Amino acid sequence: ERLNNKQLQELILKFIPKKQDNQKKFIEINNNINHLDINKSFYRVIYASGYPRTVEPGFLDRIVSLLGDFNLSLQIKPYPIEHMLVDLNKELQKQRADLYAMQSKGIINPSLEIQYNDTRSTLETLQKGDERLFNISLYVTCKADSVSDLDLLTKKVEAELNSIMILPKVAKFRMIQGFKSVLPLGMDEVKVNRNITTRALSAFFPFTSQFLQADNTGVWLGLNKNNIPIIKDIFKLSNPNGVVLAQSGGGKSYFCKLLITRYLLNGTKVIIIDPQGEYKALVKRFGGQIIDLSRESNTLINPLDLMGHDYTEKRLSLMDLMPVMLGGLSEPQKAFLDKAITNAYADKGINMISDTWSNEPPIMEDLLESLTKLVKKATQIENATLRSVINRLDMYVSGVFSFLNKHTNLKFNNNLVCFDLGNMPKQIKPVVMFLVLDYVYMKMKSDISRKILLVDEAWSLLSRTEDAGYILEIVKTCRKFNMGLLLINQEVEDLFNSRAGKSVLANSAYTMLLKQKPSVIKNICEAFHLSPSEREHLLTANIGEGLLIMEDEHSKIKVVASPEENEIITTNADEILDKKVVEKRNNGGASINVDLDKRFYKEKELNKDEVKYLINEGYKLFSQKSIVSGKQEDYILKPRHNESLNHMFVIYDIVDYLKLRGINAEMYTTRMPDIVFSHNGKRYAIEIETGINLKKDRKMIAEKVRNLNSKYDDWFFVVTNRNLVKSYKTFGETLDSRFILRKLKNLLK
Repeated sequence: ERLNNKQLQELILKFIPKKQDNQKKFIEINNNINHLDINKSFYRVIYASGYPRTVEPGFLDRIVSLLGDFNLSLQIKPYPIEHMLVDLNKELQKQRADLYAMQSKGIINPSLEIQYNDTRSTLETLQKGDERLFNISLYVTCKADSVSDLDLLTKKVEAELNSIMILPKVAKFRMIQGFKSVLPLGMDEVKVNRNITTRALSAFFPFTSQFLQADNTGVWLGLNKNNIPIIKDIFKLSNPNGVVLAQSGGGKSYFCKLLITRYLLNGTKVIIIDPQGEYKALVKRFGGQIIDLSRESNTLINPLDLMGHDYTEKRLSLMDLMPVMLGGLSEPQKAFLDKAITNAYADKGINMISDTWSNEPPIMEDLLESLTKLVKKATQIENATLRSVINRLDMYVSGVFSFLNKHTNLKFNNNLVCFDLGNMPKQIKPVVMFLVLDYVYMKMKSDISRKILLVDEAWSLLSRTEDAGYILEIVKTCRKFNMGLLLINQEVEDLFNSRAGKSVLANSAYTMLLKQKPSVIKNICEAFHLSPSEREHLLTANIGEGLLIMEDEHSKIKVVASPEENEIITTNADEILDKKVVEKRNNGGASINVDLDKRFYKEKELNKDEVKYLINEGYKLFSQKSIVSGKQEDYILKPRHNESLNHMFVIYDIVDYLKLRGINAEMYTTRMPDIVFSHNGKRYAIEIETGINLKKDRKMIAEKVRNLNSKYDDWFFVVTNRNLVKSYKTFGETLDSRFILRKLKNLLK
């Protein structure tokens, strides 16, 4: 269950240490030549004694983002104006005198000449008022638990400083003064400084990324290069469309699974078009609905079904679909197809009048018959053109793709829906993806709640719809219906070279670029205006690392998942093998065959070894009377998150009963009701309550009731403790376990 605000507050407070007593504690400090020993912790101060001649903005980022226990201090003081010009003039005269002396002796000193020119240039900008002068000091304090660890960290910091052309030195014999200079006291007791101009000072700003990129309604996308969380809401962008681009194995699916999982837990509806069948485990884990689309499945979409379109709109859509189904079509062939489509609809009584749109639509054989009739009236030249179309269309009537020659049989009603195309022949996948995209788009137009439509291997569809204006129109307009389109693609080069690909990129407010191949990096850099460092980052990135582009903001990102999330979403073959869903083990003659995604077992249906195995995997023993059997029985359960055994049992017991009555009920762990099902055209919801929310947050229950009243035809509470019936009846109809069966029987009459 999703935690409410109060529960979140209590959880956070557990991690905040309680106040200690105010008794004074003594601090033991031992001052050594090159380190300090403070209460058995060792400190060493390093200062910058030399700087590069020129610097770029953010050049300190390498030391700031370095992993290690150290503090960095920048002391900045304006150079006194009354002394500034006088001192610079004196310095310039001194350098000019030195240069003259060396030249008179025939000695060439390039470094002195550079120094003289720099000083003169600085003086000119100061006199013009373009710049000001500052003194800057840079100190680093390393901390470790032992002197050997301190030495190691010191070498690491010194190496990093050397890499950015800063000369580091240990503040020997001045450790106390150095330590005071690093503390936030505004004191500089080491006083090793360098004077620099305003422009150079701006390059010293240590942070090149935002401290916390967070939207209140956003989800955690990953960590930026300073290991600060990036928390963004894609629905607050100019449009919620996004593209994920990477080479094979770069972490595309991993990131997308993580993104949709986190949005799902925030109440966003998610629809997945899955060409490879790799999202099944994720959908099952969250109680989603898997719609199998294959040659043998009963669930299919009739290409000629209006699916909510008006008559003219559907015909235009079909003119985009036909090249995907039949390959390239000439203009005469398109004209004949348009005539045949019009006649096929007319034969079913469907025309421009909206009352006819509910008539049974034609199927593919009706369209073929309509085309065949046109042959009789065609000229000899037209006959050859028509025959070419008829031969290709016949594959969908009596050929290998004839399974599409059916009426639409497809229904979904779940917060998480996956269209599984894994068993669909690859030659027909683009066609089915087109149909599913069209079907989902039309269904979602009437729902303004937040939705994400994920299309994996999007290029297999886009490559076949180069001139399909309808698909591009979906990309452009889905934001109006609060739907975000998320496209995954690894054919990066083809995407940049196609009209469809460019249109998708132009209408996507965010792009996730993961590891890229050298062969495509040039196109990517040109398309997204990447800097040389960003180019290098994409070429050398590890799995799950890349560049997040939101609107015009570029952020280096590392995708991070919790162990629980990783277990659900991983696509690593070795990890999947280690946590195989179905365990089949032979151990001393014992056979174990259980599904760890299944959380509800009757103990009597398992052998002793299976019971022992499930207990070791975190399952719990529970005994309760079932409404299905009417008997007290023993169960093996694995609750979700912070769910109680009683709460979980009641949910699964009710769902089992509904299955016996032929009702397909959905279970939710999000803001949705615990159980949702449909019967006789009505939507029902059941909320299981243990009384915890009643004690902690009555307002949350009232809000839940308002949602139930607005979204469902009927609903009721089921309480796990009969003493709670009276308290919950103030909110709505409430039953305890004794009356559930009677209520369900009355509903299902």
